Amino acid sequence: MMNNISDCFSDFLRDEVILCDRSSKTIERYQCFCRLLINFLGNKPIDSVSLEDTRKWREMLYSYQKPDTVRGYIVCLKCFFKYCQRKGRQLLFDTEDIKIPKREKRTLDIPTEDEVEEFISILAMKRRGYCNANRLRNVAIGRLIFSSGIRVSEVCSLNRNSIKNRQFTIVGKSRDSRICFIDSQTEKCIADYLNIRTDNNPALFISYQTEKRMTPGNVRNAFEAACARSGGQFVGIRPHALRHSFATKMLNRCVDLRYIGDLMGHADLNTTKVYTHYTNPQLRAIYDRAHGEI
Repeated sequence: MMNNISDCFSDFLRDEVILCDRSSKTIERYQCFCRLLINFLGNKPIDSVSLEDTRKWREMLYSYQKPDTVRGYIVCLKCFFKYCQRKGRQLLFDTEDIKIPKREKRTLDIPTEDEVEEFISILAMKRRGYCNANRLRNVAIGRLIFSSGIRVSEVCSLNRNSIKNRQFTIVGKSRDSRICFIDSQTEKCIADYLNIRTDNNPALFISYQTEKRMTPGNVRNAFEAACARSGGQFVGIRPHALRHSFATKMLNRCVDLRYIGDLMGHADLNTTKVYTHYTNPQLRAIYDRAHGEI
């Protein structure tokens, strides 16, 4: 039985990540973790890795990585060594001695509802060399995130036929599906955009440069360009900021955190505290009340 880090990691990746149908981003994160660990320690036998080795690796990461990024890698480290322990590998330390750093408390810079409307008006501005379809597309994307609270990756995954009767199903980061909703204004913006499309691409949003489905990077670039045109009014507004604005809007209308967690796809996060399943009619009624649809 091979005992070096890379061989043990291959088993771990297969058993705990790939066979568990984890997302491609999760797989990439674990693969990156393994590269960083081997680059620092070498591909040494797993039973020769000491707790001091892991502490030095952690200190090295802190020298150039963000605290939240380091925390994610430490979580990967602990999961990996706990797996090795379960499989009967002899370790030099107790995996419980690998301490997970606490999350840093951050104050989010969340655009207000008025600021979101102003930002969307900048997305809607006509400009030379930019086709009308791109302008309508960017407005529809902005309104979609603000009215539904979905992630930018989820926006890009939607197809033309995904949204029916102002609701659609999203398969989130944890592979769980959830029902999401949009308001009537967003529905109209999407319809206006689709009405001028002449292609047969099934994707809801496409890049006219590549004629392919929009990527999260494409959306971020569109938002950055809008910030640049704002004359300093907006700096660093990213798609995720509108997702935060959605949550704030719902909270301001006294919607329970548990419902917001369901709508946003939070499985177990401190921001929503509790994850609880509710029936679709309940979610739809609460959503409509918050958006003034009923």
